[in-house]
Amino acid sequence: MRILSPIVVWLVFLGLAGETLIQNHWEGALVVFAALVLVPTGLALLDRALPWWYWFSAAGVCAGYLFFPNLTAGFGMLPYLFIAVWLTVRELVDVVVFKKIELKNLIRLAALGYWATGAVWALFFLSGVHPLGFDSVIVGLTAAHFHVAGFVLAVVVYCLLSDTPSRFNSMLGYGALVGMPLVATGITSTRIGYSPVFEWVSALGFVAFALGVVWQHLTFVFQNRYSRKARLLWLCGALCLLAGGTLAGLYALRFSQPIQWVNIPNMKVWHGTLNTLGFGWLVLIGWSVVFQNDPSKKPTPGRVQHPGARKT
Repeated sequence: MRILSPIVVWLVFLGLAGETLIQNHWEGALVVFAALVLVPTGLALLDRALPWWYWFSAAGVCAGYLFFPNLTAGFGMLPYLFIAVWLTVRELVDVVVFKKIELKNLIRLAALGYWATGAVWALFFLSGVHPLGFDSVIVGLTAAHFHVAGFVLAVVVYCLLSDTPSRFNSMLGYGALVGMPLVATGITSTRIGYSPVFEWVSALGFVAFALGVVWQHLTFVFQNRYSRKARLLWLCGALCLLAGGTLAGLYALRFSQPIQWVNIPNMKVWHGTLNTLGFGWLVLIGWSVVFQNDPSKKPTPGRVQHPGARKT
């Protein structure tokens, strides 16, 4: 019931949103899904508790997108943005002050930073702000991208590294740290007039990173040390990411090998939905199942120990 309740709220949101938002700005519905479902699940996997008033901020996100395109819609995003920025800054202070410069801690910090960045871009979208002249669709897609390709993928890699601290998972960890910044830099450089080569290379590199995440989960599917439920969720989620990553790769090649069907209107529906509802939701639930069935597996070793805290 705890898993299904946010889904029911999201479906109610879709019913209230109407055809205009759903048809023209489906990426906004994906941001709402992330706020209701993916962020709470991801924070639990990062061993970071939600403030008690988080759900009021999530309601504000829903209200903001329901009021769009009224420019006052951005006010609904402010509490949500405050929580994301506050948790990110607090994590940064913990890492720097207590000198926990370890890969897992950096991945957790990056995940929170991506979430906060996605919230900033969602505020831009709802407030009618267009950084560097990007149109509303690109601004809205950027918000969704940082929530899923940023936050969710970083959380998943954090779980992989916690469960199996192998060299391959460490490589995925570094990919989680640099992948999103490089893609964002490539898109920005193309926007301001530079050659699209850097965007093309960084996007394909990020696709390779995502395929590495797919590969790891597919290998786990055949390992009986995980529950059947978790393995089924991972299988379905990994296949969704494989499909979504393939679409992203085709879109990255649009400068040299354009495909008419692979365009932004279709990408935000198919690529966005596959990655958010398919990969993001299913794989995070799979990891939640693993840690619920065996609490000893819960990824707590990277947690910062404060002075005076009792050691166990």
